[in-house]
Amino acid sequence: MARVKVVVTAPLAVHMGGQREVEVEAENVRELVMKLAERFGAELRNRLLDEEMRLRRFVNLYVNDTLVSWDEDRQLRDGDEVLILPAVSGGWA
Repeated sequence: MARVKVVVTAPLAVHMGGQREVEVEAENVRELVMKLAERFGAELRNRLLDEEMRLRRFVNLYVNDTLVSWDEDRQLRDGDEVLILPAVSGGWA
């Protein structure tokens, strides 16, 4: 099991007790997200996962600055950094 650093944006940190960085032990990105959801509760889980427990379409996962797919089940290694980045939308009205 790999020990990795997880970095989130401020909107997600609100659901993680204000923490923008946490360490998690997980074998792959799917397990990592599930552990975060378990650790921080329903609000974070609902922001990251849909009703079928799949990553929401607008949430991007980066491992060491490389965008990864939820479906590829990317394996993690000690020291990896995972960025969870929800897409931002909006603009001029």
